[in-house]
Amino acid sequence: MNKKATIVDVARESGVSVKTVSRVINHSPNVSEETKARVYEAMRKTHYQINLLAKGLKSSRTNVVVVFADRHQEEHLSTWHTLMLKYLFAYAQKKNLKLVLSPSSSGTFEQDQTDGFYLIANGLVDGAILLENVNNDQRIGYFEEHHIPYVVFGEADDERCTCVSLDNYQAGYNGGKYLLDKGYRSIAFLLGEERFRSSQLRMKGFEEAVKDQDCWYRIYPGTNTIEKAYRKAQEVMDEHKVRAFFVSGDERALGVYRAIYERGLSIPGDIAVLGIDNIPSGRFYYPPISTVAQNFAEMSKSCLDCLERQIKGEVTSGERAFPSEIIEREST
Repeated sequence: MNKKATIVDVARESGVSVKTVSRVINHSPNVSEETKARVYEAMRKTHYQINLLAKGLKSSRTNVVVVFADRHQEEHLSTWHTLMLKYLFAYAQKKNLKLVLSPSSSGTFEQDQTDGFYLIANGLVDGAILLENVNNDQRIGYFEEHHIPYVVFGEADDERCTCVSLDNYQAGYNGGKYLLDKGYRSIAFLLGEERFRSSQLRMKGFEEAVKDQDCWYRIYPGTNTIEKAYRKAQEVMDEHKVRAFFVSGDERALGVYRAIYERGLSIPGDIAVLGIDNIPSGRFYYPPISTVAQNFAEMSKSCLDCLERQIKGEVTSGERAFPSEIIEREST
């Protein structure tokens, strides 16, 4: 009863040859959908497990990729991460790639010994994707030193990187300009952690849009959770007659909504709110939130396409920055 199922057991259960089972496991196109279904059902019944290591030794590939998500002080899985991972996993399935999600921190990457680092260090994966990066990211240095294929989702300060990202400078610029064009002349920009390149570039873009304009503005970095956004919005409204909040992340804007409503104020009648990301739940805020949208599906596809080219030995470098667009709803 404790004996591990073999490929022979799967073949016997499904009524096909061992060679056919092997073709299904290796995603051969020369197998009908009906046969695949029979083999997968047999694998389920026999509790057969594919030995990725043995498969990798035979083909020099494991078809496994580690996705490293920054810890964010152990709050690393935001709605933004969830959406990005949703599209990465969906596209990876189409390419017959397996993704492993692992927490990560640039400064302690080799000391943390996370599951992802263990797999990378032992050659059990084909490559890695970094969701976000910081200046002088130690993980990039490790990948370069050990010749590990990788793609950074974010705009890196390292010329060696292959990067796929939202054009964060443009996102900050477009958001600031949009609010000015709508007539708002007192704007508070609630920004995420300043150590991330995305935050730095959004700040630069926003400053470029509002500088030399007839307006008051302030930038508040470090507002990286809903609660912090709530507290910061309270603080800002105590000190200034703010007319609009620009929030780097629709999810965090929930905290701003609450702070505004607790004062008996209305959105956008008294204070407007503009977010970034265009998360699906934003359409159900009250009122629905206007946002600087990014194309998660296209960026995820680009990430995996670039990584696969590296895994195949092709040279990739440079940066692909995707444009953003303003989705106007009822909060502005």
